[in-house]
Amino acid sequence: MNKEVNAREVLTESFKIILRKPIILLPMIILFIFDRLQGYLASTYIDIPDNIKSIEDLMPVLLSILPYLIISSILIYIIYAIIEGIITVTIKNILENKDVSLITASRLASKKASLLIAAGLIIGLVILAGTLFFIIPGVLFTIWYFYTIPFIMFENRGALDGMEASKAFARNKKSKTIYFLTIPLLFLILGISIAGFIFDTVPMANIAIIILLDSVISTWYSVIPAYVYLKEFGVEAQLQRIVT
Repeated sequence: MNKEVNAREVLTESFKIILRKPIILLPMIILFIFDRLQGYLASTYIDIPDNIKSIEDLMPVLLSILPYLIISSILIYIIYAIIEGIITVTIKNILENKDVSLITASRLASKKASLLIAAGLIIGLVILAGTLFFIIPGVLFTIWYFYTIPFIMFENRGALDGMEASKAFARNKKSKTIYFLTIPLLFLILGISIAGFIFDTVPMANIAIIILLDSVISTWYSVIPAYVYLKEFGVEAQLQRIVT
């Protein structure tokens, strides 16, 4: 393993990759547009009260909303997990100065779609459970499993094995991982706040900016763990780990 990367360098260089190769934003942009569209379509078929002040206001339509929320959340999570695989492979190609092809990356990710989906759903449920019972376990699980996708994509590991490898990998970099998780989130909150203030009277422009911001930050979150993994192990060492 190479020397550990500098946290500030990781954020800076990983974001520069997005700026240099904005094509990698495309999968996330499509995902968030799809999310908005299916939410809009659902609202036209589900009669949701205008003024919702408490859970009691939702009770009359809860049975019709709940199946939609569960199905749509699972679907979005599945698509998101596969996109993370696509972006992870793409980052490796960029760092190796290879051509960036989302189609090729999609083919490689599709071969491990079941593992990506399984890992995404398990991690999502574990983090959700940890957060619901107590916030700290949810944060800890997020740190542990932040690097799962690179281990699945680059080392032919299964979902649980990839999660265990990520946990071991993150053991000595908890503070750095918190930094990786916090800074993009702060940028997202700031960006949405500014967009809401500037485009308060132009709803469509506000929605477009939010979709773009969500896409950028979500892509950034997918780039960071792949960047850290590849920089710490190095391309040659990483290839040797796959062989062995």
